[in-house]
Amino acid sequence: MKKVNSFIVTFLVLLIIGQILVKPKKKVLVIGHTGAGKSTFCNFLHSSYMFQVDDFVNQRFQTEQLELKDYTLFVTNTPGFANINIQNNSNILSDIAEFVKKEQVDFVVIVINYSIRASNEEYILKWLHYTLPLNKQNSLIIVNYYRDILSFCQHGDEDECPQNHQIDPQQNQSEENNQNFINFIRNTFTNSTIEKINYNTSFDLTEKEFQILIKKLKQEYLPLAQLDHTKVQDLQYKIETELQKNESFCMKKFKMPEEEKYLRKMTKLEQELIQLKAKQKALQNLVNSIDLDISYIQNNPNSMIDTGNLFLKDNQRFQQINQINKINRLHDDKYNIRFQMLSQRMIEYKIKEKLEKLEEDSESLLQKIPYKEFKQCLHSGYDYIQEMMEVKNYFEELNSLSQQKQYQQ
Repeated sequence: MKKVNSFIVTFLVLLIIGQILVKPKKKVLVIGHTGAGKSTFCNFLHSSYMFQVDDFVNQRFQTEQLELKDYTLFVTNTPGFANINIQNNSNILSDIAEFVKKEQVDFVVIVINYSIRASNEEYILKWLHYTLPLNKQNSLIIVNYYRDILSFCQHGDEDECPQNHQIDPQQNQSEENNQNFINFIRNTFTNSTIEKINYNTSFDLTEKEFQILIKKLKQEYLPLAQLDHTKVQDLQYKIETELQKNESFCMKKFKMPEEEKYLRKMTKLEQELIQLKAKQKALQNLVNSIDLDISYIQNNPNSMIDTGNLFLKDNQRFQQINQINKINRLHDDKYNIRFQMLSQRMIEYKIKEKLEKLEEDSESLLQKIPYKEFKQCLHSGYDYIQEMMEVKNYFEELNSLSQQKQYQQ
């Protein structure tokens, strides 16, 4: 009996393990400013306090596994931005992009605080927007509309507590600034789903809101979540790519129509040239045939000459006259054909001249592009690139200042 029970237990364990192994895996990455509520969200998602954040843990990616009915969920909490112990936010941003590619992340959650945020938060969000291919199928923006940070310290989320991060003087924004920030989020993450949630002073109320959101996330968003990792790009590489695309677009807009016009003309002339050469070949074949006829008549003076309905063999003199007339007619035909060939060669020469002229003109097409319109086209797509360059330069300057401080210390 004990052996049977042992066998059943082993079988059930193996069955459970097998079900876990065959279940699809979904990987979620949670990003946000320190104090925005990342760990709170992760803990609600995990239905536990697994994400206990301290100074050490806050500097690395923390992943926890959760077994759901239809799939296995891996939730990764990232280091918080603007933390007092992390001077270089650009390193975190680079690590996030690398993590998304390396770990094949399926879904990205960005937690944003409505009223308390870092002074450089807009730069951070822009960087995420530029480097990660976020859309409704692979991302969720959670906006925390109410914030009483102290109420969450008792629930084990140490990174939510004021003592664990610096609050910038600019963080406590006016309502007008807050609304402008929300508009910025909507305009930046146009392809992502944005959800509002209140982190209330009442933990029960917060829990209810989170339960609704988590249920929606698990049932609607995550099962179909998919992120194209080939489109995760380094910011510098994306800037260079966009510059090339913008220039290529404007070149096509102004140069391509002219090129196509020249190409149509050249194609037409080349076709005419081919037809001319075919006619010349046919005429040359006629000349060769006439030469053969003349040669045959000259080499066979006693042969029967076709004069229509009359065939004469007896009168040699009459045969000679007919032969001479026949040869003369053949020479006349040959002359006329050669004249046609000469005319066609002259036409061929003119066509080649036109082709050479078109080729020369096509090589100088850049000089014919309207400079003012071309410049306007470049600038019309440059605003987006300029924003990316500003974000890149901002973090490079931040890196430089950080290095100077470290050197001085």
